[in-house]
Amino acid sequence: MNYSFLPEAEAEYLAAICFYEEQQAGLGDALITEFERILILAVEKPEAWRLVHQSGIRCIRLSRFPYVVFFRMLSDNLQVTAFAHHRRRPGYWLTRVDRTVGSL
Repeated sequence: MNYSFLPEAEAEYLAAICFYEEQQAGLGDALITEFERILILAVEKPEAWRLVHQSGIRCIRLSRFPYVVFFRMLSDNLQVTAFAHHRRRPGYWLTRVDRTVGSL
């Protein structure tokens, strides 16, 4: 499975891992495991997940953690565009999507 992050999305993901690991040892690893599990699902059937932006961005929720992964398929690579808490700052990530659409 090939995937990449927009830099901001990677920073969000790593911050979440650190936060949960500080809360309880092993919880950061649990977040990583769930994230990787949903990426496998997204790569296998990207069209199964809700389309949220005309640039091809789709979203998938983690089940154990309050996060949504926004992604798009670029050839054979899944690009994570945001790793967003599902109750904080809805739609904040749209500015980065609009910025990167022109570079596709």
